[in-house]
Amino acid sequence: MSAPEPQPRGGVLLRLLTARVRVAYLAAVALFIGCVAQFHHPDTGFSSLISIGDILDGTKVSALRAAPHHVYQGSAGYDGAYYVQLALHPTLDNPELTKAIDNLPYRARRILFSWTAWAFGLGQPAWIVQAHALLNVICWLGLAWVLLRWFPPDGWENFLRWAAVLFSHGVIMSVRHSLVDAPSLLLVALALRWLETGRGAAGGVTLALAGLGKETSLLAGAATDVSWRAPRTWPRVALRLGLIALPLLLWMGYVRWKFGPAEDPGLGNFTLPFTGYVEKLMVAIRDAFSPRASALNWMTLGAVIALSVQWIFFVLDRRPGDRWWRVGAAFALMMVFLSTPVWEGYPGAATRVLLPMTLAFNLLLPRGARWLPVLLAGNLTVAASFHEFSPPHDFHSVRGEVAAQAALRVTTGSGWHGPEHQGSNRWRWSGGRSELRLANTGAVPLRVVVQGRVNAAGAARRIRVSRGGSEGFLWADEVGERHTPLAFGFDLPPGETVLEFSTDQPAEKVGSDPRPLAYCVSNLEIVVTAVPRSRSAP
Repeated sequence: MSAPEPQPRGGVLLRLLTARVRVAYLAAVALFIGCVAQFHHPDTGFSSLISIGDILDGTKVSALRAAPHHVYQGSAGYDGAYYVQLALHPTLDNPELTKAIDNLPYRARRILFSWTAWAFGLGQPAWIVQAHALLNVICWLGLAWVLLRWFPPDGWENFLRWAAVLFSHGVIMSVRHSLVDAPSLLLVALALRWLETGRGAAGGVTLALAGLGKETSLLAGAATDVSWRAPRTWPRVALRLGLIALPLLLWMGYVRWKFGPAEDPGLGNFTLPFTGYVEKLMVAIRDAFSPRASALNWMTLGAVIALSVQWIFFVLDRRPGDRWWRVGAAFALMMVFLSTPVWEGYPGAATRVLLPMTLAFNLLLPRGARWLPVLLAGNLTVAASFHEFSPPHDFHSVRGEVAAQAALRVTTGSGWHGPEHQGSNRWRWSGGRSELRLANTGAVPLRVVVQGRVNAAGAARRIRVSRGGSEGFLWADEVGERHTPLAFGFDLPPGETVLEFSTDQPAEKVGSDPRPLAYCVSNLEIVVTAVPRSRSAP
């Protein structure tokens, strides 16, 4: 028996490289799953991915109130809070929807993924909420698989392009807030895959479904082949495009019949050419180079630069015969007309609205080292994804003895603005009097030590902390703009104790922040231990 012939050194190196690239693909998926896992809570599941704010508490539909879900305090939430209520009543037959959802006729157009969440949740409200929260996660995994058609795991450049799409700010924002953008992108990618393989009927049906998920997905109908030199074929192409749009048109007719015309049909999202874009670019540059610029300001500027690079690519590298170029160009054209509501924010909604352009850019940009700077510049939105994908940690944390921690429940009471964070620092601003509720669920007192930092907005003021209903202060000090240490301790009896934070001066406006601000409490740490028996005995 002869010995096997030695393999060429190049073949061994190629297999080794491919193995490492595949590990990188798997590591990226594991990273995503790990990030999603941080949003799970034993009581509310993954519902913190929906971004439901307490400002909507008075108008939520009864089915959502009855289902366990995470609520962001001091926040109006985000659009996912409306879509989950549509999922709870997918036929739009509940009169509560008219008060629960702003501009219901407009939002109800995007019904496909609400139907999907209802089906996955088997019509049970608690399950529907969880299905809605995880639908984007499932679609992310599906998109990761579909993109392997164009970015197979056989080289680092494919990995960069594949990961740049999946971890783009638009995709991650959609996952983080349970929106319709990432699922719609999956359907657009599937439709283009069917069209490329000659399965026109499957591609058309998938595009029609994408339109029911988000109406702007119908721009991907530009992928339909048309011969401009053969006028006889034009009616057939028009009929095909009409059939793709028909399900959305029929559903919009049903919505109009139920609720009448929308007060705002979405036209406010569009304006004169480049007006919204130029405004956003100027604001992003100003914020990034201001003395108080944060990392998020620079990430926002990076996102605007990335979308600009993508747009310039489609303007300069014209390929009207390529399906993906036509799709990318259609969304690049839409970008020209996007108005302030789409651009505003940090980084803003434009990154998710233009996701098909981002995918087409990564597919069509020429390969090779000379194009690497353009590839990186066109995918700068990825930097903002890490900020977007932060779990909902509040400004306080608890540590100490295990048994004592299990007995303590801490909730943020009234008076605080929403939680904020940058890196490891977490804080809340207050407009004056604010509450922190500590509940001792055990039968014996606990020893609690509270420590953190506090600073004032503008002029110095006196900050005080007291126990509700008791005289005297647990802590009081004169506080200015610089951080002042905050530390005090007390014995916490069984039941609920309310800590009241207050100040001696009214709140004020600071810079362009529209909120009334008095003081900020940051990195509040609550250390809890059992009270020694000699002190707790009667």
